[in-house]
Amino acid sequence: MMRRGLMMLVLVAALLALLPAGNTQAQSDARCFPETGFCISGPIRQYWERNGGLMVFGFPITPVQTETVENWTGPVQWFERDRLEDHSRERQGVLAGRLGVERLAQQGRPWQFRPLGPPPQPGCRGFVETGYYMCGGFLTYWQRNGGLERFGYPVTDLIVENLNGRDYTVQYFERRRMEYHPDNRPPFDILLGLLGREVRDSAMVIPPPPPPPPPVSQQITISEPADNAVISSPIRVSGSTTRMPAGNTLRYRFYEPNGFELARGTIPVIAQPNGTGNFSTRLAYRAPNGERVLLELAEIDPNTGAIIARTERSVRYAPTGAQQITIDRPSSGSTIGTRLQVAGRTAIFPSEGDLFLNVIDGSGRLIANFAFTVGGTPDQPASFFVDVTIPDQRGRLVTVEVVDINARGDVLARAQVNVFAGTPGPYPVP
Repeated sequence: MMRRGLMMLVLVAALLALLPAGNTQAQSDARCFPETGFCISGPIRQYWERNGGLMVFGFPITPVQTETVENWTGPVQWFERDRLEDHSRERQGVLAGRLGVERLAQQGRPWQFRPLGPPPQPGCRGFVETGYYMCGGFLTYWQRNGGLERFGYPVTDLIVENLNGRDYTVQYFERRRMEYHPDNRPPFDILLGLLGREVRDSAMVIPPPPPPPPPVSQQITISEPADNAVISSPIRVSGSTTRMPAGNTLRYRFYEPNGFELARGTIPVIAQPNGTGNFSTRLAYRAPNGERVLLELAEIDPNTGAIIARTERSVRYAPTGAQQITIDRPSSGSTIGTRLQVAGRTAIFPSEGDLFLNVIDGSGRLIANFAFTVGGTPDQPASFFVDVTIPDQRGRLVTVEVVDINARGDVLARAQVNVFAGTPGPYPVP
């Protein structure tokens, strides 16, 4: 009996020795935090450590768990300031959650698209995609700490919010909330809000069930663009509704098949004598990475945010050929000093709301290169003016170029003039 028991122990030990050591490796990859009792590992740990760590994301407040976020289901881990989503299965790597937008929606004040107006002060940067500006310290922090990938577009103006019993100036972005803390010394006067905790804690509070939505008698028909049509930006969107929608508006969204949103806002619906509604408007959107674009129109219940009716159209994107740029000043062949003032106009509003200025010397070297914001309305002509100081070229010929480039790098239009720049020397410059 004892010999049989001894043989069984030997057999079990041999089988255990043959098992792979995957769990041990996974545990050795983990980095744990006694402050919250949770660990990070794998792609999420790599993203956390490479993109700012504790200062940017805070401590983990959950383990990795499977959740559904905006029609995607996969591994998710919550942090004090963020939610990280592992999209490695879709070959997109780790992405940060859109917690700024989610928090505003939780508070009953979802962000609204608006046309980009004039800047509130010099030195601001505007975004036609949402209609909002960034200025001052928030703009500097955005530029130095990851920009569009880390924060997304701004979705509010500067606003004052009460946080922990005190009023602070804040601004919401698609993924984050920046807060100005005047009592802290720079660079700690601008901090990121604890949106991970706020969004998760609010989501765990079960609200009372909303009232049932009104019966779906609405039908939305898109007559333009046609299904599978080749379109550019901006485009005309036309159609009709079987009755007037709530608030006399429809919500529109442009997005890619993977769910990445290119534009969002509302369009007006005009009442007809028979009680139906018609709409026709020009809409601009960010250029997609691929060809396929989805356009969604929906009527939204103003009390619950529920979708009452929706329709969708699949189209194909191609860069616009209608753009033209004219440089009115300086004229070609003229002489300028080191101060370059460029004024001109475009046939239609720039695709991304901005243009690029390049100044090239005679050897082909860039001596100035930057983007500048253009104000205006989609599909309407726009004018621009930019004032910049360039290095003294001693009277040599330089090329001034203005270019419209969309988000994926397509050159839509360009214009050039050649001028003599700087202070001429004592002898003619060849």
